[in-house]
Amino acid sequence: MLATIPVAQPEHLTPHDLVTYFRCPYEMELTHELHARRLGREPPVPRTPLDVVPLRHSPMFAPPLGHVLVNDGCLDLSDQDQLVYEDANEEDLPVLFPSERVHLDPRFTNGHANLVDPEMGLAGRPDLVIRQAAGGFVPLEYKSTHLFVGYHEAHGRLFDTVQAIAECRLVHTVFGRRPPYGIILYGDSAGNGAHEGWVEIPYGDAEERWLKVVLAQIREDRVRAPVPAERNCASCEPNGEGLCRYAAARYVGAHHHTAFLATRRG
Repeated sequence: MLATIPVAQPEHLTPHDLVTYFRCPYEMELTHELHARRLGREPPVPRTPLDVVPLRHSPMFAPPLGHVLVNDGCLDLSDQDQLVYEDANEEDLPVLFPSERVHLDPRFTNGHANLVDPEMGLAGRPDLVIRQAAGGFVPLEYKSTHLFVGYHEAHGRLFDTVQAIAECRLVHTVFGRRPPYGIILYGDSAGNGAHEGWVEIPYGDAEERWLKVVLAQIREDRVRAPVPAERNCASCEPNGEGLCRYAAARYVGAHHHTAFLATRRG
């Protein structure tokens, strides 16, 4: 009898991994290491070699953008729409539905269940999933910032589009119906709602093909080079912990880069 040859499982990735890779592949590597240390686990060995040459731009292919809809003002919801999923671990999510229109799916009411796509090796949690009056399911991701003029070119939040497409795939897999789009809701908490708005990110064949390509691209990338850029580095969590030696904008805090290098080389 022939022995069964084990099939290698694809590297586990999340929508947040796609976002960080889009910003900076090295940020994704350091984020994995940082989270493992916080959980008391043995951190993975970063793929990025010490003599890596930084890149000027992320190597990730840009997502399709042909039919993105940008809307000003409050989110337009039907009286028949219902809330069926909420990431209970997220704080300060907006209350969009009255209690009688909240019908959380019992598979996910413990607040700890990821949506999982075993085929693509993808797992994660949208902030909310809305069941629309017509029966479709739409993921919603909340951002407590304002809706930027120009959306794509002016403020560089293409990573929100990346996240929405990945979450659409998870909802499609788990709930059994392909979302027509994902929603990014900008709450403008700092501006008292003066620039609220939402963006509909279409999800169709082109977006699904793009997602498959970039997941393969990430998994095949053996370098995961840094992309130093002040707008990215200033909000990078690992850089905030002093872990990045390539950062274009450094934090000043209790964590020091030299101490981090000593632990890695030790």
